[in-house]
Amino acid sequence: MQYGAIFYDDDGYHCTNCLGGQLNPSLVNLTNLRYLDLSSNNFLGIQVPAFLGLLKNLRYLNLSSAGFDGEIPCHLGNLSHLRYLDLGDSNEVEVLDMRNASISDAIPSWFHYDNIMSLDLSSNSLTGNPLEFKQLKHSLGQTWVVHALFLNDNRFTGTIPEDLCKLENLSYLDLSNNHLSGRVPPCLGNLRELGILNLANYSSLSGQIPIPTFLGLLKNLRYLNLSGAGFHGEIPHHLGNLSHLHLTYLDLSENILQGPIPSKIGQLSKLTNLLLSSNKLNGTIPTNLWQLTKLQDFDVRNNSLTGVLSEDHFAKLRELKSLDLTGNSLALNVSSSWIPPFQLQEIGMGSIIVGPRFPAWLRTQNEVEVLNMQNASISDAIPNWFRVLYLDLSHNFLTGHIPQLEDGQTSVVHMLGFLFLNDNRFTGTIPEDLCKLENLSFLDLSNNLLSGRVPLCLGNLRDLWILDLANNTLSGQIPSSLGNLWQLYALHLNGNKFVGKLPASMQHLRNLEALDLGDNGLKDIIPAWIGERLSNLRFLRFQSNNFHGPISDTLCQLSHLQVLNLAHNNLTGFIPHCFNNISAMVSAFDIGYGIYGQESLQDIKGGREFEYYASSLRLLKSVSLSANNLVGEIPDGIMELVQLQVLNLSHNHLTGRIPDKIGNLKQLETLDLSMNALFGAIPKSLSDLYSLNFLNLSHNKLSGPIPSGNQLQTLTNPSIYEGNSGLCGKPLPNNCWEHKLPTKNGPIDDDEGHSESDWSWFYAGTGPGFAVGLLGVLGILLFKKSWRYAYFKYIESACDKIWVKTTRLRRNFH
Repeated sequence: MQYGAIFYDDDGYHCTNCLGGQLNPSLVNLTNLRYLDLSSNNFLGIQVPAFLGLLKNLRYLNLSSAGFDGEIPCHLGNLSHLRYLDLGDSNEVEVLDMRNASISDAIPSWFHYDNIMSLDLSSNSLTGNPLEFKQLKHSLGQTWVVHALFLNDNRFTGTIPEDLCKLENLSYLDLSNNHLSGRVPPCLGNLRELGILNLANYSSLSGQIPIPTFLGLLKNLRYLNLSGAGFHGEIPHHLGNLSHLHLTYLDLSENILQGPIPSKIGQLSKLTNLLLSSNKLNGTIPTNLWQLTKLQDFDVRNNSLTGVLSEDHFAKLRELKSLDLTGNSLALNVSSSWIPPFQLQEIGMGSIIVGPRFPAWLRTQNEVEVLNMQNASISDAIPNWFRVLYLDLSHNFLTGHIPQLEDGQTSVVHMLGFLFLNDNRFTGTIPEDLCKLENLSFLDLSNNLLSGRVPLCLGNLRDLWILDLANNTLSGQIPSSLGNLWQLYALHLNGNKFVGKLPASMQHLRNLEALDLGDNGLKDIIPAWIGERLSNLRFLRFQSNNFHGPISDTLCQLSHLQVLNLAHNNLTGFIPHCFNNISAMVSAFDIGYGIYGQESLQDIKGGREFEYYASSLRLLKSVSLSANNLVGEIPDGIMELVQLQVLNLSHNHLTGRIPDKIGNLKQLETLDLSMNALFGAIPKSLSDLYSLNFLNLSHNKLSGPIPSGNQLQTLTNPSIYEGNSGLCGKPLPNNCWEHKLPTKNGPIDDDEGHSESDWSWFYAGTGPGFAVGLLGVLGILLFKKSWRYAYFKYIESACDKIWVKTTRLRRNFH
């Protein structure tokens, strides 16, 4: 039977020569059917057919990786005789395999688990607690003799259920890659048959590594994976006392472990895999670890280990296949004539001291597939004998031209898939020999001194996913041949000297998710096809070019867009009112971009360029339109982008008021509206932005009191508001009660809704009116004798009455 090929991406998987469509209900006519395998097909979007529950004689059912969706139909509960004949043991093993079946329900309660000995529901979207279903709880410790339980790669939450401890026959337990929390129940030590335990997790199990609480009781334990589970503290010294176990695989990586590596680990003589990467371990590597003669994979990368390693350390590691020392304060000091006793397939020596020359012993390693020597203090020329699949020589001091990576006898043309030569000092042009690397998927030549034009033949690298040529001095036009790179999902050409227009062929890059053309000399309008054709774009950066004309409304069709940076161009017209259609800036759940660890993107934050790397780039939501010639008001639609972290509209010609709904942008960290012609009061809702740590409203025509309270009280630099003579209140020196005079910067609103011009006429008339009235009264008294007598007689009479009343009050009081 010929199987189709399956390709995975963020939207699922696609396959060729696979079954698909609807399953024919006539299958139920096969009443004696015992074995049904529908795995690795493409029934994407349909539910598991309920009629499968009518196949009463079914012994084996496999629905894995078939693209089914929705809930598990309750009719499958009728399959009480599921069996799988394992000819290796000649035992009857009942199996239900539904891994990667796109099931998004909680586990139902109607399965007959009594007969099932291997239950695989991995790689679905199951929720809740792993044991929150009645029938399974009923079977636990009674009739269920399950040997293998695969619940990994789901969305289970809560603690690890203690009911699992009742499965005394369990030999394989995989709960990895869920969202479990709490402590590991010590009663797991009752599972004396357990040979494989995988608790690697996306979130955090708490406490210290449970050794020897229960692990010492698991006498058959061979495989232990606790990576990424959130354990803290030191690696227990008692671990070395478990030498009576059959432990061959130990993975404690990506936790919060600290302190030295216990020397007693060297007593685990059967270890083949020791993985301790990405912790906070310090000190030197214990000498007896180099006595683990069966060790095949030794990974301590990204810790704080120190010391000098010599050839004596590796003398007994004849079985070693993978060695990763990256990201420590280690130095490798071996002689130029050293011939290692091993043949490595993966070598990680990044960020340790290896240079200044390439180690000669590397030439003896004929099986190397991965070589990482980034930031290894190498200032040598690249030798022509490298033959690898993955080569990372970035962040060194390599000079000269990029060499041919072949020696005339053994070529790497059909091997190399990943090439990182970025952050060196290479000069000259991009060699056309790179176009021969037919399997190249990732090419990074950024941050060098390369010049000249981009070779047209790079368009022949049809398997290229990422092309990064940023920050060189490349010139000319962007080659139209790059439009042939249909697999490309990241293109970084920023920081060069490219000119001219965007080639129309780029609209064929339908998979493109990141497009950075910033800091060049491109002169073009923003083509409508960017929004119409590149529908997968998440990062679009055209900053510091010569783009002109209006911002195309078609950009609003980019629903996945997370970063839009068009700053420092010559754009004109209005800001589109449809930005609220960009759902990725509205929703917190659209973060599906598959970013590699080396990728980065520059963006304006806090008034300066800030470089975001892979981990933070996934969550970045930003709009930067500063330093253009945009006019009109700030659209209300922008106030619906509630996930925005950066909004920069400064240095334009925007008018109108700051929208009252600015307080909706609760995630906003940077807000820059400076150097515009905005007027009116600052909305009080601005104080609702609790995450705001950079604000610039300077050089507008704003007026009235500055809002106070919450996060605004921490932003005390007066320059935030300078150039707005109508503003008053802290942190400005002028108080609002003495700032009632007119200004020449525009209208000021008060609480009654009157503009400053209204009050200006009032104040202008009050003074002269008072003076005219006073002069009129005094003039009459001066020239008309009868009025003068009557006036003073009235005053004298009033004084007499006041004196009489006060005299009576004094008498009454006494």
